[in-house]
Amino acid sequence: MDNTALKKITAHQRMRLMEEADEKSAYIGFMRLCAIAFVDRSLLEEICSAPLELRWALFREKCGQLAAEYGGIFSLYGELPIPPSLLADGGTSAELLGLPQEIWEEYDIMGRFHQYFNEPYRSEIAVGLKSSRRLSSDKIAAATQLFTPKWVVEYMLSNTLGRFLREHGYSIGGEYEFNDVKANSSKTALEDITLIDPCMGSGNVLLCAFDMFMELYRSCGIPDDIAAEKILRCNLFGLELDPRVCAVAETALRIKAAGNGAEVLPNVYDFSGISDTTGSLMSGDTIESASPKTAIIGQLLDKKYTIIATNPPYLARSAMNADLSRFVQHNFSDYSADLFSVFIARCIDMSEENGYLGFLTPTTWLFLQSYEKLRRRIYSECTLQTMIHFEYSAFDDATVPLCSFTMGHGKNEGKGIYLRLTDFKGGMDVQKQKVREALNDEKCSYRFEVSTDDFGVIPSAPVAYWLGKAMLRAFDNKTLGEIVPVREGVITGDNDRFLRRWYEVSSDKTAFSGSQKRKWYLLNKGGDNRKWYGNREFVINWENDGAEIKSFRDENGRLRSRPQGLNYNFRPSVSWSQITSGTLSVRYYDENFMFNVAGTSAFPSDERHHTMLLGLLNSKVAAEFAKVLNPTMNMNPGDLARLPIPEFPDDTEETEQLIKDNVRICKDDWDSFETSYDFRNHPLI
Repeated sequence: MDNTALKKITAHQRMRLMEEADEKSAYIGFMRLCAIAFVDRSLLEEICSAPLELRWALFREKCGQLAAEYGGIFSLYGELPIPPSLLADGGTSAELLGLPQEIWEEYDIMGRFHQYFNEPYRSEIAVGLKSSRRLSSDKIAAATQLFTPKWVVEYMLSNTLGRFLREHGYSIGGEYEFNDVKANSSKTALEDITLIDPCMGSGNVLLCAFDMFMELYRSCGIPDDIAAEKILRCNLFGLELDPRVCAVAETALRIKAAGNGAEVLPNVYDFSGISDTTGSLMSGDTIESASPKTAIIGQLLDKKYTIIATNPPYLARSAMNADLSRFVQHNFSDYSADLFSVFIARCIDMSEENGYLGFLTPTTWLFLQSYEKLRRRIYSECTLQTMIHFEYSAFDDATVPLCSFTMGHGKNEGKGIYLRLTDFKGGMDVQKQKVREALNDEKCSYRFEVSTDDFGVIPSAPVAYWLGKAMLRAFDNKTLGEIVPVREGVITGDNDRFLRRWYEVSSDKTAFSGSQKRKWYLLNKGGDNRKWYGNREFVINWENDGAEIKSFRDENGRLRSRPQGLNYNFRPSVSWSQITSGTLSVRYYDENFMFNVAGTSAFPSDERHHTMLLGLLNSKVAAEFAKVLNPTMNMNPGDLARLPIPEFPDDTEETEQLIKDNVRICKDDWDSFETSYDFRNHPLI
């Protein structure tokens, strides 16, 4: 059954249960029912076949029995009221019983049910995040949980745990193993190989790792029951902020162990009673050992691990609450742009030398300047070995583009393998197929092998793995910011108050020349994706040299406007929109314009330089470089200021004329509509 159908079923049951019970009772009742079916589907059949009046007692009895064996979700919160429709004819139990048998054989099914049940709540919080609200402690876990697909987990583990085992002489493979590994002469004792997921969620990384370890122990002739016990005691560890999903992980792992004949408590812990915000980011010495649980967690936080594999929480700095923001700034200020980058840094701290790390994260760290220190730390202390760069909308549950990557802790020679799947739409099934194809074809067009040393020549060192040698050499040139001033213009603080379209105000009060003294002045405000000429629609109230804007304050007396870049008003410029929806598009502006923050501009010193820069910045080459420097839709001044610019040859007359022709053609097009103040007549008349 695909995830879409499972989501619909879970969402329907959530809505139904929430109509007759509080959220906690609805969730626990639903998840215990799912866990019963996961343990043994016949137990669910037994409950459903009992007379209606006996089902509630039978359900409680089964949950009590299973709590003794599997703890976790069966034990959390003790006994709670049971929503009537949970066990009613045609209710939740009947719908779950109608699911195909193979659903209950998938090791990650409990985690999927957990996420889909909580999806409406997570979506509700996401609306608040878009409004720049800071998250309270109780919402951090719900907002940042994102289920990792099974095949992505297998990829991460094949190239971390699997790679380590192959290097140390153990014969174990994986479908998503990227490259051959040469074994060294020493074998590490099985019990000494440790793996942690410090943001484990429902434990799907640990469950997949359990199977890999079980294969390993079996290959060494160790019986399943002994192997399962050793895996949970010695090899696998998990930490999680949310006690609910931690309980799901505990139960799933204990069921997995019991299936192999072992009864053992897994080393998985939540931070309830210790921390409701920082979780695994803490160090052990900051935890006061008030109980056996806190003592164990403190030891786990200070331990070094052979393998770390995780899908860390994604939360921008602007959404962090005061406690979390303060902690991050104090302990991880260099990596504080987002919570996931903080966790990457923390995981490097927790990793053994020559250990391996695997992550699923947003792609922003690959390119943006705010993550430069993280990138440089990775380049200096680790070796990027594999990466899958997913298509923007491949993950249904994510609101950001993602990548998954693995790296070794320690600097090694050699090149990393990168798969650029950004052009392959169709969801995760297509992405998975393209990964398989690339593993079987080393020369496929979207597979790249690059050394991280190459990234260091690019300003701010982005992970621009797809650039060829010639484009990398271009960064030996001076940058745009070194050649000409690159600036962003005035921020009014209230555009509705201070801006108008040119035809909304009297032409007698409009300065169509920068030398005139009027109330309204022509304004470059960025605009649509348009090259060469155009987007000349707005005017700004700059009467008395902008006195009203310069003194515009809020009720507390704080200046709302930001009158910046004023020395560059009324100077010829090449300009681009700060918010872009397509490729880089640059336009010509003469000396009659002011500019605001949305119309970021560069100011050449002479007409020839002006013309040549306009042509260069509108070229395909510049567009490709722009994607490297910032692939998002927000092109800041600092991004394009880092663009490499070649020296212009002496003889450029023909090139200049072609550029001027392009400007003239686009000006004629812009002026052919009445929205242009230079409109004279329609071209069809």
